[in-house]
Amino acid sequence: MKKIHPVALVVIVLVVGFFSFKIMSFLGCYVRIEDVSKCLKLTAW
Repeated sequence: MKKIHPVALVVIVLVVGFFSFKIMSFLGCYVRIEDVSKCLKLTAW
């Protein structure tokens, strides 16, 4: 297995963490408000 460059690993972790945070924020909003379009406006943009 090839070694991954440390900078590339940090970038991958940050991007994955950012998108997982967005998804969890959307799901938490949806559970409380139960309006998909309103939650997308609040969390995605």
